[in-house]
Amino acid sequence: MQAKQAIIISTVFIFLLIFALSAVHAVGYGYSKVTLTQYSVNISQGNSADIGFTISLFNGSYWGTSLAESPLSSYITFTPSASNQDPTYSGTLGIAVAKGAPIGTYKFNISAVGDDPSVSPVQLTINVINSTKSTAPSVTPPIVSTPKPTNYFDYVGSIFLVVIIVLLGLGLSMKRKFVKAANYAMLGSIILSLAAAVYLLAYDSILRISGMLHYDILIVFFILTIILAYLVYGNKKMRRTALLILGSLSALFVLAMFLDAILGLPLTQVSGSMSYGFNYLFGFGAANTSSSYGTSFAFSLLLLSVTATSILSLFSFFFENKKR
Repeated sequence: MQAKQAIIISTVFIFLLIFALSAVHAVGYGYSKVTLTQYSVNISQGNSADIGFTISLFNGSYWGTSLAESPLSSYITFTPSASNQDPTYSGTLGIAVAKGAPIGTYKFNISAVGDDPSVSPVQLTINVINSTKSTAPSVTPPIVSTPKPTNYFDYVGSIFLVVIIVLLGLGLSMKRKFVKAANYAMLGSIILSLAAAVYLLAYDSILRISGMLHYDILIVFFILTIILAYLVYGNKKMRRTALLILGSLSALFVLAMFLDAILGLPLTQVSGSMSYGFNYLFGFGAANTSSSYGTSFAFSLLLLSVTATSILSLFSFFFENKKR
C-alpha cells in the first residue's frame, strides 16, 4: 500500500514539476547581439561624434537591456540615446573626447548588459586626432588594460575539502552513533541542494540558453533527488536501496560538476576557453567573468550540499545495512 501510494504521489509531483519548470524555461531571460553602424571612427581632441547601434534579441525572451563599454577611460566618454529597453531596439551612441586626451588609437568592447546580455562584445576603434590636423598621428595612447578574470575556486575548493574531512572524520570516529545525526544533516543538505538547483534553473540564463544539456540534466537530478528523498524518509522498505542510489547519484553529480567547470561548462556559444567555466561558476560577479554573485553562490552551495548528501547517505546505508 505504501509503495503504491508513493508511486502515485511521485508521478503527480513529477508532472507538476515538469509543468512548472517548463513555464520557467519559457519565460526565462535570453541573449542579445550588438551591432554598430561603424566600428571605427576618427574624433579630434575636444570634439564628439555619434554612431548608431542596435541591440537585437539573439535567443530566449526579451527583458530590459542596456549598452556598456569597457575598459573605462578618463579621456573618452559614451552616452547612449536609448538605454534599459527590451531588445530589439536602436539608438545613437554619443562619443566625447576630452581636450587633453592623448592622440592615438583606443579600442573599446561594446556589449549589452542586463537581463539579456550579449553573447560576445563588439570592438569599437576610436582614433583620437590632433584638433589642428585632419590625419591621425602615430602616437600611441596610454595602455588601458582589461582586468584579468578572477575566480574564487580556491576558497570553495577549501570548503569542499573541509566538508569531506569533517563528515568522514565524524562518521568513522562515531560510527553508529553518528547515524541519527547524519539522518537530520542529510535532510538539511538535500533541502539546500534543491533550493540551489531551483535558483539555477530559474536565474542562470547562460546555462539555460547555451548549455541546454546541462540544464536538462539539472532538472532530472532535481526530480530524482526529490523522489529518492521521499523514499528515504517516507518508505522504510525502500530506505536502504534509496540511500545507496542517492549516495551514488550525488557522487556522480559532484564529479559531473567538476568536469563542467574544467571543460568550460561547456558553453561553446559563449566561449571556447578552458578557463571560462571556472571563471563563470566561481567568479561571484568579478569583472570579465560573465558571472553573477547569485549564480556562483548557488552553484557552490549545490556542489557542497550534494557532496554532503553523498557522504551522509552512503554512510547511513553502510552502517544501517551492517547493523541488520
